[in-house]
Amino acid sequence: MSTDLLQLPTIYLLEKIGAGNHKPGSGSAAALNGILSCKLLMTVIELTLDPKRAKTYSSSKKELEGIRNKITNDIGPRLETLFEEDSRQFDKTIQKRRDRNSETNQRVKNELQEDSLRELKLSTEIPIEIALLCIQLAKYSVVVFNKGFKAARGDSGVALGNALSGLTGCISIISLNIQSFPKSTWTDSIQLQKKELKKEFQMLNEQNVRLMSVLDEEAERRCEFLAEFIDIRKSFYGKSAITNSDIENLARRIQNTLWEYSELIWGNEPPNNLLDVLNPEKVIELLKYAFHKVQTLGVNEQNEEIAGIINNKDFTIKISGMYEPEVVNFTSAHELGHALLHDRLELHRDLPLDGSEAAKSRPIEERQADKFAAAFLMPSKTVIQLFNGLFQLKRFRINEETARLLTYSSVYELRKKVKTKRDLSRIIAKCGYYDLRTFNSLAKVFKVSTEAMAIRLEELGLIEF
Repeated sequence: MSTDLLQLPTIYLLEKIGAGNHKPGSGSAAALNGILSCKLLMTVIELTLDPKRAKTYSSSKKELEGIRNKITNDIGPRLETLFEEDSRQFDKTIQKRRDRNSETNQRVKNELQEDSLRELKLSTEIPIEIALLCIQLAKYSVVVFNKGFKAARGDSGVALGNALSGLTGCISIISLNIQSFPKSTWTDSIQLQKKELKKEFQMLNEQNVRLMSVLDEEAERRCEFLAEFIDIRKSFYGKSAITNSDIENLARRIQNTLWEYSELIWGNEPPNNLLDVLNPEKVIELLKYAFHKVQTLGVNEQNEEIAGIINNKDFTIKISGMYEPEVVNFTSAHELGHALLHDRLELHRDLPLDGSEAAKSRPIEERQADKFAAAFLMPSKTVIQLFNGLFQLKRFRINEETARLLTYSSVYELRKKVKTKRDLSRIIAKCGYYDLRTFNSLAKVFKVSTEAMAIRLEELGLIEF
């Protein structure tokens, strides 16, 4: 029975469609395209509305829920009904034609011809309804493509393609069927409806071409992005002579890459400014390292608390969460430095790191990782721009004006507090008030310790003493 067609196993249904019979025919095939579009859209919508993506796609939630409800309650069930109805109705048309063709009495033959045309009218009107539903699905597909789960855009694109295929199939059916009728009010109405269907198809097909171009552009950008990070990962493999300039350039390259490809890395809500992309954890993950922030990493042989571990054998980095945020941040960036600069380092443990120079005698690998962490977390260009904006100076030196604006004291009083260049650097690093203005200190802005910020200010030549 035709009413059971959609209950058949897929292979049997396809065999029936391709068996050379009139049922299920092209109208049912068009409805089936619409049904497939429904299912694909539901897949993408469910993936988008998954609780783990709630924040990323919060702005789309209400609209996608509305589409889901419309497909579930109206469009999907109606297409399934039309799939069966088209098969049954066209069967009636074919049976009337067979009766007509076998009839020898011309009067009866003419009557049967009229009967077959009445059935064919219904067989023409069903595809119009299928086409209208496919148009709605195509429009939904564009919305879901633009606002749904990006990693499932292929499914959204196929949903659009299926809807358009169903639509063009229906237009072809209508054009073929109407050839059997003389011109009348009914044929004029059908021709007008077909014209509107074709107009919708043209507009939606333009959208389809545009979305395919979007996917092409995204594919090219993603390939470039992946290649860039592979190259970054390997750029210092086996290299032993690494200069500070090399490290600064590496940090700058990563910062630029994170900013340029931010929409690929962060999805629908990329960071609004460069400082927000300076996330060592994100880069560690992009380098295909497993990153774990744990409560504690235990102690070393000297009973000192471990803050970070990198294992280059199994590509794992672990960070202790028991320290202040700026220490955790710097330690994470330090371990990232090891991952990029020291591929021969198999298993390594680090003590808490805040970017200070407390241990200048440490091995060169440690100093290089520190240098990378500082360059990555405190980009030279951004530090200089913010420094110039806050203090309206190219370099900070103590004089009558800066002493007054900084501490409301004289040079003499300030000099009693500031004995060394580092003393002044620390004051500037944690300064949150200058020239009657309050602001977040540079150390807070860059999420580092006062000491690390002070050292960076000196490295960039922003402090004179």
